[in-house]
Amino acid sequence: MSIVSTDDPWKKGGVGGKATHLRLLMRGLSTAGVSSELVCARETMLFRFRRNLSGALVRNRMKDREQRYEHYLAQYSSHLKKNLGRAGFGSQLVNPHDVIAARDAWTELDARGKDLPVVLTLHGYFTREASSSHELQEGSPAFERFLGLEKGVYERASRIVCVDSRIKDYVLAMTDLPKDRLAVLPNAADTDSFKPASAEARTEARRSLGFRSAETVVLCPRRLVVKNGVEFAVRSMALTSKESNTFRLLLAGDGPERDAIERLIRELGLQSTVTMAGTVPHDKISRFYAASDIVLIPSVSSVGVQEATSLSMLEGMATALPVVVTGIGGLKETVRHEETGLIVDEADPAAIASALTSLATDTAEAARLGASAREYVVRHHSYLTHAKTMISEYEKVLR
Repeated sequence: MSIVSTDDPWKKGGVGGKATHLRLLMRGLSTAGVSSELVCARETMLFRFRRNLSGALVRNRMKDREQRYEHYLAQYSSHLKKNLGRAGFGSQLVNPHDVIAARDAWTELDARGKDLPVVLTLHGYFTREASSSHELQEGSPAFERFLGLEKGVYERASRIVCVDSRIKDYVLAMTDLPKDRLAVLPNAADTDSFKPASAEARTEARRSLGFRSAETVVLCPRRLVVKNGVEFAVRSMALTSKESNTFRLLLAGDGPERDAIERLIRELGLQSTVTMAGTVPHDKISRFYAASDIVLIPSVSSVGVQEATSLSMLEGMATALPVVVTGIGGLKETVRHEETGLIVDEADPAAIASALTSLATDTAEAARLGASAREYVVRHHSYLTHAKTMISEYEKVLR
């Protein structure tokens, strides 16, 4: 099994849902007796030097943002191609995890005269996510070129595994592929590592992060990009503060919207209410869940992009915390309203504030939702269960 990714799943301590997915998949495959090799653009010191120095110098001379994006992506692709050239490809199947990884894997396979089946795992909307983050302008020549690349990858794949139903519908709308060539398999969580914290661990985590025992800590573990809706988490705090001064919002993540979020916090006078922790390596995030009372995933639709199966949501559920999510994408496919969490309308700070207040007020109900969420994730989203299902998808192609 050759797993291919443009991203290094160990960069910055393993930050990000896709990175965690790759690590858990390889662990699950190994446990199930399936060997795998990972080929990715490794975040080596040399690569980081070239990307951050020589690459940045070239991009700084480019006036066009789309050109800068294409150059940045080309650096990763070039590095990935070098590593693909060293790969064994002795397996029967290749499993890329993004559009660029699939394209570059085919380039290497074609050069070697190998015709291996390719099962593409699709975590999102490649071109439209670049548009959502303002790297590409919708409708521009570069945007249309990337859409064409994306469509070609989907059409050539032997099978596509999507992490939610909406992504499957997106691919079907873009192509003439038969429905039975696509499958939906939500992401998984490490339910062994992410579990309810003991009273002692909770006390120590809150002390170390500077929270008092009487405060209701709301964890929003989100990269600071538009589609993650962190703005609305912050705005909800301005509404909850009218009812109570015990809420604290803990933001774990960084990104291009950081300056805008910091300005909003100052404008709303929430400096003592909102804590920005920045990027948190995945092996350190458990302490943040242990310190928290509620997990908030306030994602919004952006240029046709919606949240898939949020890893942060699954990890929060696995730790038996009540979750509040917006009713979009894979979030609404996972959470059952008032059974395993609460679903609110997207981009609605008042609805978020109301949900948070109800959970803080009715702690028995919050505990019930958290316990039910933990049970659901253990049953349906264990990484080992996920790996076994993925193996069955591989076998469909091999047969």
